Amino acid sequence: MPPEQPQLFSDKFLGLMLVGLLTTLFGGLGVMYYMGMFSNVTVTRTYAPSYHIAYLFHTGAYNNIEPSIKKAEEYLKKAGIKADTPCALFLDDTGSTPESQRRAKVGYLLAHGDVVPAPLEEERFPKREVVTVTFSGGTLLGSYKAYEAMKKWAKAQHYTLVLPALEIYHPDGIKEYQLGIHK
Repeated sequence: MPPEQPQLFSDKFLGLMLVGLLTTLFGGLGVMYYMGMFSNVTVTRTYAPSYHIAYLFHTGAYNNIEPSIKKAEEYLKKAGIKADTPCALFLDDTGSTPESQRRAKVGYLLAHGDVVPAPLEEERFPKREVVTVTFSGGTLLGSYKAYEAMKKWAKAQHYTLVLPALEIYHPDGIKEYQLGIHK
């Protein structure tokens, strides 16, 4: 009978490694699920209502609008205006405009009768025909999935997508992406 080899790792250590590996795996899957990795998006052609938007002008990376949203919220709260639904109008095409030169109007949807306080500006965005996608999950992943789906839909339906893109960040966590369309 050959001599017994010493065990390299104890059973306790292997058990802990297995628990750690499974925790990492399922934790990662949970984060991906929360971010919307497994969510499908559906493109819908519809007429969006008119919007009243109080905004600050933003120049630069579109993924860095959060500070402008917070400032807009502060100005609205000081004026006693309820700021529930943040939004952004993205004016430039990310495929052709350098990141440092991209422009956006970032702020909140308001009731049509609200008076917008300075230094905020306002835009009354008209009713228009749009393609829209709603998404539950992270904004970065949602933006990617939504705009890719809209591009595919427009190509298949022979429509042209029209800027600006409107993103609405609903209080319940749903993100809504809209682009104007025409034949």
